[in-house]
Amino acid sequence: MQKDNRYIDIEFYRLWKYVRISRQTKETIKTLLFSGAPSLFSRFASYQHWKNSQIFAKSTDQSHENMVSKSANTKINVKKVFKFAVVLHVFYIDVLQEILVVLLKNKSNDFKLFITCPQQLNDEINTMIKRYEVAYEIMKVENHGRDILPFLKILPKVFEEDYDLILKIHTKRSNHLNKKDLWSADLFEKLLSEKNMQNALNIFSNHQEIGMIGPAGHILPMNLYYGGNATKVEALCIRMGLTRNQLPGLNFIAGSMFYARKEVLLPILNLQLKDSDFEDENKQLDNTMAHTVERVFAAGLITANMKLADTSSSLENISCQITINHPFTI
Repeated sequence: MQKDNRYIDIEFYRLWKYVRISRQTKETIKTLLFSGAPSLFSRFASYQHWKNSQIFAKSTDQSHENMVSKSANTKINVKKVFKFAVVLHVFYIDVLQEILVVLLKNKSNDFKLFITCPQQLNDEINTMIKRYEVAYEIMKVENHGRDILPFLKILPKVFEEDYDLILKIHTKRSNHLNKKDLWSADLFEKLLSEKNMQNALNIFSNHQEIGMIGPAGHILPMNLYYGGNATKVEALCIRMGLTRNQLPGLNFIAGSMFYARKEVLLPILNLQLKDSDFEDENKQLDNTMAHTVERVFAAGLITANMKLADTSSSLENISCQITINHPFTI
């Protein structure tokens, strides 16, 4: 994406890393400054991002209509009603080994592993995975569009084979963060451990209204974590058939790892995003199509009329806590 030279772009995240105040306080400061003296700040990109993000603004003590925040009483009657696929994008081969140790230790779930990776990693991945008894398939892709574009490329293949429940993961590293290893370890534990995976599958079996399950502690409000993506998020949501009135209170899963039903992912897939919609890799920290789609995945819940839950949920108590101060995000 070309930098918009009409506005002055100051990397405030470098300052926020050292200022120990909450995300909500940071946003309050920006709101006071920008709304109080717009003429002073209108030439700054940060002001434009803030202005564009107001469509998502909603009181933080209100839950989005597609969020679950209350206990759900249900008759426990676990039964498998779906085919389950794990979709994994591999860029860091050492992180793949960490994932496989946790994922393939789980013998109680029957799934197929769909892998996307750059051409140069194909042989090494094949050698590594053949040690395990697991059905798998590899699609070679270019290093383009982070984990997002490869996911959109392999998803039609997954659906062609009638898989209707997906776990999306990738070999995450955020090399600009000091806590990069802690972030990935927390995501993998909450999504891949045998106990948490079985719990997620049981919830999908018993709660047809649940369309997506994200890792607890990583579900964020768009109105605080929009970055430079608000305009593009709005545009994609409108293309998905949503209205502006449906966007206030939108939340998303930071890190783009989650469980989801096919019905929630189809609206994103039907956008038919192309390679050319995604920027060339240049170690961008924000304001790319990959960052945008990461924030739009959960909007598929609105289209599918389903709800978002987190991994702290149980069969008797479905939960979706929104994290205001995410320790891993700039």
